[in-house]
Amino acid sequence: MIPAHITGFFTIHLDNSPLKSGSTGAGLTVDKGVEVYIEENGTGKIYYNNERVDICPVKKILNKVDNLFDVYFSSPFPLGSGLGMSGACSLALSKNLNLGLETAHIAEVECKTGLGDVIAQEIGGFVIRLTPGFPASIKRGIIEDDYYIIVEILGKKHTKDILINPDYVQRINYIGEEILDRLLLNPTIKNFIKLSYEFAVRTNLIDDKIKELCKDLSFTVGASQSMIGKTLFCIVKKEHLNDAISILKNPIVCKIYNKGEPWKKID
Repeated sequence: MIPAHITGFFTIHLDNSPLKSGSTGAGLTVDKGVEVYIEENGTGKIYYNNERVDICPVKKILNKVDNLFDVYFSSPFPLGSGLGMSGACSLALSKNLNLGLETAHIAEVECKTGLGDVIAQEIGGFVIRLTPGFPASIKRGIIEDDYYIIVEILGKKHTKDILINPDYVQRINYIGEEILDRLLLNPTIKNFIKLSYEFAVRTNLIDDKIKELCKDLSFTVGASQSMIGKTLFCIVKKEHLNDAISILKNPIVCKIYNKGEPWKKID
């Protein structure tokens, strides 16, 4: 399983070399994501939750191998929801074909479907990306408690629409760099979710409905919008879990997916 990645905030760095392109920022991986099944002697068809789809980075990865496969992905999350699903699919396929993380990252960048998801998904946990591209300089944030992550998907938003808009890029980078500096001064989950919400509001990326829900969920550790998508995520302790769920229509409850120590302080 490749975990979904919730990006709290980010900056955009595009280079002539896709390997050097990427993003900085911070996010969380959760214990739900993408599973892949590969059928040999296929015709290059791609399926996501039993629906025939066209996932650009997956096609790029398939083009790197001589054999033709049919690829089947399954996930509780839809594509285009800001949870790094294209990255998870790319990484799952790349690892399955023994092509590695680098191949998945390049495919994502070239398709402009993501800039840092696959790196965070490979590491797992509360991941702070200090440098763009591959390889990246990474720090692990502090997970102070046994938190739940609630996800509510309200619709779709295409990452490419943001990455090719120069006005958005300039605003995102200016605010994102400031937010990253402030997180590093206090790299905790509580500070992360607070800064994520501030980033979403100041960049005008936040959806109005999500903004309202974040206020309704003020009794939790915090809530914000996953970047870049029309998806709310909320961090909550067990004692407030049921109250938070009752506010939402289609909540998906997760835990933080950490490959290393569950609560590890920043390096």
